Order: sequence, then structure tokens, then C-alpha cells
Amino acid sequence: MHNHKGSISTEQGSLEEVQVLEGHTDRVWCSAWSPLGDMLASCSGDRTVRIWSRQQPGSDAWSCSAILEEAQTRTIRCVAWSPNGRCLATASFDATTAIWEVQAGAWEQVALLEGHESEVKGAAWAPSGMLLATCSRDKSVWIWDAMPGHEYECADVKQGHTQDVKSVTWHPDGDVLVSTSYDDSIRLWSDAGDEWSCAQTLEGPGIGHESTVWGVAFDRDGSRAASVSDDRTLRLWRCGRDRGEPRWRLLACLSGFHERSIFSVDWGVSGIATGSGDNAIRVFVEDAAPEPGRGASDPGAAPPAPAFRLAAQRRSAHPSDVNCASGGAPLQGNAVPHGSEPPG
Repeated sequence: MHNHKGSISTEQGSLEEVQVLEGHTDRVWCSAWSPLGDMLASCSGDRTVRIWSRQQPGSDAWSCSAILEEAQTRTIRCVAWSPNGRCLATASFDATTAIWEVQAGAWEQVALLEGHESEVKGAAWAPSGMLLATCSRDKSVWIWDAMPGHEYECADVKQGHTQDVKSVTWHPDGDVLVSTSYDDSIRLWSDAGDEWSCAQTLEGPGIGHESTVWGVAFDRDGSRAASVSDDRTLRLWRCGRDRGEPRWRLLACLSGFHERSIFSVDWGVSGIATGSGDNAIRVFVEDAAPEPGRGASDPGAAPPAPAFRLAAQRRSAHPSDVNCASGGAPLQGNAVPHGSEPPG
């Protein structure tokens, strides 16, 4: 049995609070940078989405530039920007996903996606912008075709999970969709031509998480992924080949850093950012390349264990759980927006 735990260095710095954005009147569930990093979207239990922009070009001060409201009747749980930054998808507990776009200088709702039977927990655009995935408490994942004229058509519905589906994330290549669930599993879906099929499930003793999986994030080239869970571990995965087919394997399991559930993960240019129920934000980075394993000639050799260190953390980042942390868009470098209050 291979030891998947990477070596850990405990040297660390701290995260500096740059600004507090206030305006929502209920818990903030999710925040997301626009692709260019010039806007930040946040959503809340107050049933609104707020768009934040720099007060002036080049300024470090941000303010609310738009409020998106009256489209959805319950908590808005997730916001997701389209790859071109023109559209914003908002997933709500009222079982709908709204699509917004700037028209004549103002944000307008241009579509409302219906079909889920219960709360929509997540939404994610494929890198091409031609597909949108949503997931729900109804245990399903929906894949939508985005067509001209703001038309959206359901391309497939996947029912593989046995409990709430908490998040959906696209691989950078757009050929794999990942879903995470209350059933403790991670499922990878691939396009089989006329439908999407489950190519692999990451679960089970010694490999998968031991409790609810809240999210997955890929590194920049898509060769590795990070996942977080109620089991308080950050697990790293690497994609290899098995008989010519891509297969994901556990690379490392980092434990002992988080005191409560880890609700959010983002793998950005500055490292892996996590948001936790212990009210803290942490950033992990990988040190120099690890020593090689037993040799490529051994077909049973485990991947070399990476060396990670906790590079920075902010304890008591919020008075309550940090349920969203984002590593920042290209123009925002080390900025880590985050939202607070317990997720559902």
C-alpha cells in the first residue's frame, strides 16, 4: 500500500486584509472574479447578486457597481462567469439558474433555466462557453447547450450520485466535467458522443474522501486537481494513463491543517486557497520537485509524493465559516475574495 502523504513544511506567512466589501444583508455564499479580473460577483441569502468594480482605473478600492435582483425568489448559492466575461450564471435555491448579460450599459436577465426539482447548488461554464453545467439537491447534474439568441437547451441529465450534488467544475480542456457530492464521491463525466457518461468515480477507503466533498479545482494545465471535504483533508490527484485511457489517482492527502470542514478550494497562480469552517483562509504552495519514486520501470510504482507547505493563512478571517475562497483572476494576482457564513 503506497503512502500518498506528501512531505509538509510548516514555514508560513500571513494574508493581509485589503478591503471589506459590505452591502449584502444576509450570508454571502459565493464570490467569483470575472475572467479579466476587473469585476467581482458575489451572491447571498438576501436573494441578490452584487457586482463589484474598481472605483477608478488602477485604484485598489472597490465598490458595488450593480445589484442583480428580483429574478430568483430564494437564496442565490453560486455565481459563475462565462469565459468571455459577458454572461453571469446565478444558481438559486428556488431550483432555477438565471443568466445575466450587460445590455445598453445595464445588467439584464436574458434567460431562466428550469428543470431541477430542488435547490440548485452550483453552476459552471465549459471553457468553450458553449456548455453550462448545473447541479442540485435533487442528486442530478444537468448539462445545457448555450445557443444563439440566449436560448439554452438541456443536452443531458446525469443521475449517478446518491445524495446532494454540491459542485460542478470543468476540466481546463473542456472534455471532462467533475461533480462532487454529499455521498462522499467525486465523479468525472466525459462526452461519449450522444451523451455524457461517468468515466471514473473517486471514492472508497484509502483513496476517496470520508465525508461530503465540497469542491474540486484543477491546476492551470489540468494535469492535477485538488478536492476538499467535511473530513478536513485536502486531497491532490494526478491524471495518468491506464491502457491509453486517462485515469486519476491520489497523489497526496494533506491533513492536520484545518480544524473543521473545508468548504472551498481554488488552485490559482499563487497556490491552492482553501476556506474552512474554522473561520480561516489558507494558501498552500508546492516546493521544488520531489525526489523520484522507485523508478519508471516498476509498473506498480506510486507517483512521486509532492512536497507542499502552508505558505500563508488568515485565522479568524470571518466571524463565522469561510465557505468560499478564490485565488484570483489574472489581473488580481494574489487577491483572495471570500464569503462567510455556514454553507447548506
